[in-house]
Order: sequence, then C-alpha cells, then structure tokens
Amino acid sequence: MNYLAHFYLSFGQKPLIVGNLLGDFVRGRLDHPRNAHYTTPIRQGILLHRHIDSFTDAHPVGLACRQALPSSFGKYRGVVMDMYFDYFLAKHFNDYHAQPLSDFVAEVYQTLESNRSILPADALMLVDSMIKYDWLYHYQFIEGMNRSFQGMSRRFAFLKGIEHAGAELVEKESQYESYFRSFFPDLVSSCEDFLI
Repeated sequence: MNYLAHFYLSFGQKPLIVGNLLGDFVRGRLDHPRNAHYTTPIRQGILLHRHIDSFTDAHPVGLACRQALPSSFGKYRGVVMDMYFDYFLAKHFNDYHAQPLSDFVAEVYQTLESNRSILPADALMLVDSMIKYDWLYHYQFIEGMNRSFQGMSRRFAFLKGIEHAGAELVEKESQYESYFRSFFPDLVSSCEDFLI
C-alpha cells in the first residue's frame, strides 16, 4: 500500500503514523544500535508498515490486481497497484473514515512536522515534498495521480513507463476499484489484529 493507506492504518496513533512513514527508510533489525533512538511505539509503526506490505503482497486479490495490470509495468506493477489503491481510498475516504480527508491529511502532516528531528534526511526530503504539493489530498484526483506517476518516472530511471499508469487507471477504473473494495476491509481487519 502507498502513503495514504499506511497513515490511515495507523488508526490515529501518532507514533504509528511516524513509524509507518519510517517503514520505507529503516532497514534490517529494529534492535540494531542505529535504531536505538526510536521509541517502542514508533518501532511498532515500522513493524506495522512491514506487516501491511507483506499482507498486501500475499493476498489473493492483490495478486490478481497486479496480474491484471499491463505487463509493460513489469516488476513495478505492485507500485502501480499501491498508488491506485490510495486513489480509491482518497476518492471514497468518507466511506472509510468519519473525518473529512482534508482534516485527516492536515493532522498527518502536523504529526510528521512535529517529528522532524528523528526523521532521516531522505525521509525529510519526501515529507517536505509531500506537504508542499499536498500529495495525500490530491491522490483523489486523476490529475494528482498523473503528476505523481510523472514525477516518479522523472526521478527514478527504473520506473520509466510508469507515467502511463494514469491512462490505464482512467480506462479500467471500475475494474481496479473492485479489487480495492474487495481487498481493503481484509487489510484493515488484519492490521487491527496485528495491533492487539
């Protein structure tokens, strides 16, 4: 899953939000001395991030969705699927959360800003761009998705071709939405169980 889903699945707990972001930047064992400055709740957020990723990768609906994507996306079909699922979560946020998306996003940004001192440099760069261009809110619009895909294609040579993912989403939106609607409740339940 992509950033919005990871933050949503932190269930309003600020340390989990921070840890869910750090899941993309912290490698290896959490008991390594380089990770000693992270609190236990933040480490739990990192582990939650890893759980979300592994659950998504192994779920039959996730597998089916990735297989439905064009082969031209190659081994990065999972990246495209994660982005699509954030689009549907953002677009239908009121179906899943009592809080308006704009308010939820503002609280996430504030949480990340207030924890800048513990974020590594590469995470800080991402957070600054995320907030400046309001990624999370704009995931609900095709235009926002296209900007994200185009930016990813420009920044990372190995993602060349991903700029066409927006057109694929427009063409087959109902198909990909059905995958999301089928999958997401299972992921939510799995994360709730993980945190018990």
